[in-house]
Amino acid sequence: MKNSPSELLNAQVSVLGSMLLDETVIAPTLTLVADSDFIEPRYRMIYLAIKRLFSNSGRVDAVTVNGALGNTYGDLLCQIMEVTPTSANWEAYAEQLKSQALLYHLQEIGNQLAVAVDPDGGRDLIDKANKLLVGRTGIKRMTMKEGFANFFDRHDGSTPPVFIRWGMSFLDQRIYAERGDMIVLGGYPSEGKTALALCFAYYIAAGRRVGYYTYEGSREKLHDRIIAAQALLNLQRIKRNELTEEDAKDLLSLQPKLTENQLELIEASKMTVLDIQADAQAHHFDVVFVDYLQKIPAERGQRNASDFERVSAVSSDLQQFGRSTGTVVVALSQLSRPEKRKDGTVPAPTMSNLRQSGQIEQDADVVLLLYSELQNKADSPRVFQIAKNKEGERMNAKRLHFDGEHQVFSVLSDFVEPPKPQARSGQIRIDELTDTRTATEVDRIFPPDKEGA
Repeated sequence: MKNSPSELLNAQVSVLGSMLLDETVIAPTLTLVADSDFIEPRYRMIYLAIKRLFSNSGRVDAVTVNGALGNTYGDLLCQIMEVTPTSANWEAYAEQLKSQALLYHLQEIGNQLAVAVDPDGGRDLIDKANKLLVGRTGIKRMTMKEGFANFFDRHDGSTPPVFIRWGMSFLDQRIYAERGDMIVLGGYPSEGKTALALCFAYYIAAGRRVGYYTYEGSREKLHDRIIAAQALLNLQRIKRNELTEEDAKDLLSLQPKLTENQLELIEASKMTVLDIQADAQAHHFDVVFVDYLQKIPAERGQRNASDFERVSAVSSDLQQFGRSTGTVVVALSQLSRPEKRKDGTVPAPTMSNLRQSGQIEQDADVVLLLYSELQNKADSPRVFQIAKNKEGERMNAKRLHFDGEHQVFSVLSDFVEPPKPQARSGQIRIDELTDTRTATEVDRIFPPDKEGA
């Protein structure tokens, strides 16, 4: 349905009339509407004059506004106030204006898209439409009195809090991830962060809609890894098409379990954060995984930015995507390997090793790090730690066994920092430190029994 010009004009008039009739509604109205919402140029000029006078702590009424506009708007200002029935409904007028203005701008973009001459121009217009659909959120505030009253409503014990659960009890007890949070999982290349993220995503998808956006592997490759983990099939046999008849029977028997989770795998090559946001909202994802952050391209029109600037902008955009839509964003991130010490040992990574930008650790609500305990051993236990946790506890790092054949992890023990090598003869070399786990220490994590999400 076409936007009604009369409805849009009426909404503009009602908002301006409310501000002119009652100075107390000016401040909250300014937080809800923008000058771009006023399509009629004369009305936009009046809005900007009101905003300028208010910002300068001046009195705002028809006389002062007319003076600010060169004493040429007197008749129009009187007409606006006469046709505005009351200022008491200012909030409803503002919401109507925002809605009508949004529709108007989208229709304008649609008209331009219809005559676009090349795909790049069309993509720019689609980006513009997506930005409009994100919306301009108003400022939300709360007095201490309101907060105290709401506190007991929120914490009366009648409704248990709902947080994202990960399938690892030590994480579920410490990480209170909820709508709009950003979680970063950092790891070195080829040390298991994608396998761990897929396990998380599959587990969460038992009760929530999850989108997994990959910039590295195909949908089929990711699906094979999930099948290996959840059916405990050897991944190499899957890749070589060497499944037995018994394997096929087992898979068929597991079909309900393997197909009921609400997990979608998306090949995200060339998708910007804005593209991911538009797709995620269209498919109503509650949780989005991005594998991985440094691969996300800059928004169109910002392609000349340095890698540092691009990654910083991507991190901020992912955080705002989550905040503005209530989507939980789990972003994988590469780690930069720290240089070896003079004694040949490699220090454990920290948040400062998140590659290419310090912005990532600032934006994240939670930072998880996964790395090999012994950097020169392929089958080394993995160290897993909570490096940042805004609203929960930190913990002793855990030693995990990564079963690459089946793409699953199991807990070995708490991680204890190995003794520093001695400078004199007989020093311990890093390649002499061995895995000390025993069979009784293994506590398998994945595939987990399903619990409420």
